[in-house]
Amino acid sequence: MANLAQLNAFIAYLNQQWNVMTIGGTTYGEPYVWGGQHLHLTPSNYQSVIHNKEGGRGGYADGTTYEAAAKAYCKRLFDHGATDLYAYDCSGLGMYWLYNVSGIYSGDKNANGMMGACKLYKNTPKKGWWTFHVNSNGRATHIGYMVDDTHVVEARGRKYGVVKRTWKKANWDKWGVPKIWAEVIESPDNPNPGHTWVHFMSNYLWAPGGNYFFPPH
Repeated sequence: MANLAQLNAFIAYLNQQWNVMTIGGTTYGEPYVWGGQHLHLTPSNYQSVIHNKEGGRGGYADGTTYEAAAKAYCKRLFDHGATDLYAYDCSGLGMYWLYNVSGIYSGDKNANGMMGACKLYKNTPKKGWWTFHVNSNGRATHIGYMVDDTHVVEARGRKYGVVKRTWKKANWDKWGVPKIWAEVIESPDNPNPGHTWVHFMSNYLWAPGGNYFFPPH
């Protein structure tokens, strides 16, 4: 069972991914690339890497291919001074930290596997909950992560990258509490989660005010 410090560190990590740079008053996050799980992109490799991941995968209703949209998103950031980007898809955004960094999970999961790792509720989600798009077969096809009681962070798509936006019921199909954090997240089964002292973890940094956060890239 993961603890409160790990939950706070995960949320701090997520909050770094949607806020990479501001261009013309618009905030841009890390890019979305299919299969991305902290996929390193540079001005010299992004076109070939994205082609290998997105080539032939389809596109948007306006005729833009997924490959072209992902490349255009990265080019905008590189043209404005970015030197290193790290691409994610929706599950890769979460599993990079949950699997590759912290080892909370011992194996990788896609969005449907992550939904299976939750207890689902009909109540409005709270901080720490995960929220899902579900297809007609009942499989989760997309995941977002509640970073407070009103906002979700998600790797939204090739045109948008990683974003933070207000959670709206109309945009999502199912939501629930990850079982790894069931003891520390507010839910119908746990309306007043306790706060427990935990040992400092060496791969997190300590900030004034007592918050853990994930080291920057």
